[in-house]
Amino acid sequence: MSIAARRREMYQPAVAYLRRSTDRQEQSIGDQRKAIELHAQEHGFDIIDFYVDDAISGTSSEERKAFLKLIADAGESDCSWRYVLVYDIKRFGRLDNDEAGYYRFQLRKAGVEVIYISEGFNGDDTDDLLRPVKQWQARQESKELSKVTIRGLVSRSSGGWWSGGQPPYGYDLGYYSGDGRFLMIVRYDYDLSKQILDEDGNLTRVVPRGQRLTFSKSDRCKLAPSSPERVQTLRTIFAWYVHHGLGAKSIADRLNQQGIPSPRSGNWSKMHGDKWSMSTIREMLRNPSYVGDMVWNRLSFGKFHSVRQGRAVPRRYRPGAGPDQNRPDDWVVVRDAHPALIPRTVFDAVRAKCEARKANSNRSHLTGSNHTSPYLLVGLIRCTNCGHHWQGYTAVKGRRRKDGSNIRTPYYICGGHLTKGNSCCPRSAIPKEMIEQWVLDQIGRLLQDYIGKGGEERLQEMIRQEMAGVGGFNPADLDSIRQRRSDIEVKIGTLLDNLTATNREFVDRHIEKLRGELVELDRAEALALELQNQDSRAESFAREAIGVVRDFKRLVAEGTVEEKRTLIRAFLRVLDFDPITRKGVAHFWVVPSVGQDEFVAGPLSERGSLRTPDQNGNSGGRFRGRTDAPGKDDQTANAGAEVPQDAQERSARELDRTEATPYAKQKTCPRKGMSHEDLVAGAGFEPATSGL
Repeated sequence: MSIAARRREMYQPAVAYLRRSTDRQEQSIGDQRKAIELHAQEHGFDIIDFYVDDAISGTSSEERKAFLKLIADAGESDCSWRYVLVYDIKRFGRLDNDEAGYYRFQLRKAGVEVIYISEGFNGDDTDDLLRPVKQWQARQESKELSKVTIRGLVSRSSGGWWSGGQPPYGYDLGYYSGDGRFLMIVRYDYDLSKQILDEDGNLTRVVPRGQRLTFSKSDRCKLAPSSPERVQTLRTIFAWYVHHGLGAKSIADRLNQQGIPSPRSGNWSKMHGDKWSMSTIREMLRNPSYVGDMVWNRLSFGKFHSVRQGRAVPRRYRPGAGPDQNRPDDWVVVRDAHPALIPRTVFDAVRAKCEARKANSNRSHLTGSNHTSPYLLVGLIRCTNCGHHWQGYTAVKGRRRKDGSNIRTPYYICGGHLTKGNSCCPRSAIPKEMIEQWVLDQIGRLLQDYIGKGGEERLQEMIRQEMAGVGGFNPADLDSIRQRRSDIEVKIGTLLDNLTATNREFVDRHIEKLRGELVELDRAEALALELQNQDSRAESFAREAIGVVRDFKRLVAEGTVEEKRTLIRAFLRVLDFDPITRKGVAHFWVVPSVGQDEFVAGPLSERGSLRTPDQNGNSGGRFRGRTDAPGKDDQTANAGAEVPQDAQERSARELDRTEATPYAKQKTCPRKGMSHEDLVAGAGFEPATSGL
């Protein structure tokens, strides 16, 4: 036997989790690794993998990719390890007891035990008492550290010093020692590397992206003017807004056309594109840093505390909710803290113009995509030209109704054009009611076709499987159980009839065994009766579901916006729309097909083509569905409408339909003749005039 094989027999497979918050704090990754490896060797563990989160806070699990991957891997059926070694509770996470307990339960449910090598737990019931206490202590340490950090930030910002983060566009960071001696200038380049400059602006070295600069705790920094090109671009933006009457989107469009790199240039994160957007311009126009004022605490990002009147107060943190807007009287403002790039008179003129536009605006505006938005397809329409999603957009007409109110018309418009202008994507809009009704019509027809082709029986079978399990109720099973019980009762009676003093011990043992079988048969009969009852309920539930489908139009008409949005997302995967050709393809999720014994894996089984009228209204028509085989002319017209490659690949992979994999739990489509339809514009459509 090889050494490796003997090692596998002697040691239990395990993984290790390593974490630290920053590269300047806490136990280093290397030290944690050495301690865990030593513990594993002494206690019979074979570490087969390391999960590492470096320079990531442990106060939540949202950004800890390695930690979340560990949890996911533990739940896999082929997971080869049953132990996770971690240095201490703090490394596992400075979570509250609810969140930490949730992840520990997920691991325990998967048969995985967490071992904290330096906590000194006893391995008995006392651990259940000590573990929550130590978890609470770890959380409290972070909260206390948050207070200390806030005090330092308040003190630093009150002196006009920069409190951290990337400086505003047009500024660099000038670093000084605690005694005021100049150290260096740090300039963030477009590729996110950091250029180190001397006091005269000469380049001394470049720090690559991802590497940190190390400073003393007493070192501080202030904003300093950046390169002349960036400063001039900033001043041009303010001049265009104040003196040339350009809006934020027009300014962004002009900068993109001139090829001027945006502040983040698409390299900062996946959230930020490589072009200027109107939100970037608006933020720059409102930033008081450009007149030389140091303003801090406009937003609260902290998990535990925010700043009110210069003091740390508890903040209710909600994961994913984003920062809170702070009141102006809670801001820390230091006037003339650094060189100004924009005169105060110009900045005041910008602010006055913004307020005037806001008060007298008769322009179109975004409605937003939150849960209160009336737009049902937000996030589902994808632009094939620029890749952005289309957004809800309300056009406000200049003319008014007889009652004096504005005429407001809702549309969908490409987010790329809306935020970055024609340089990103051409102007194109789809009337909201038209596209939403078209999608709802296709969903309704899918359901009606499904019911008309025997879907009621299939739906009942699906519900029965979900409610009663894969096997379902079998009357023969119930008859067999009852016959077996009758046979056992006859045997018990026979044994009692033949009971004597000499065979009593044998008869008692045998009767006890038979009575044990009767108990098991009672349980089996109860289960069979429950399955029978569930089958009955499944039929009733299926009839109700069929009624819902048949009354689809009424439900759509009377449903709430949230109910309609949920319904659409249950069927529509995405709608790809080309603003240039004004044609689109809708991809629907589909229910299992009726009357097919063979299925293939893959969610894409419904193709719909959509063509909207152009801006001149020339290519209009009422949308009509085509479910029959296309004729010769239709085949010619639709010759370019090929099934996407991903659908072809999915159609080639067969799904074995077995008792262990009921089709009710699969998203499937027919193998032969994939269900699809080409929806084309018919004659007689009159598009709504919008002036867009």
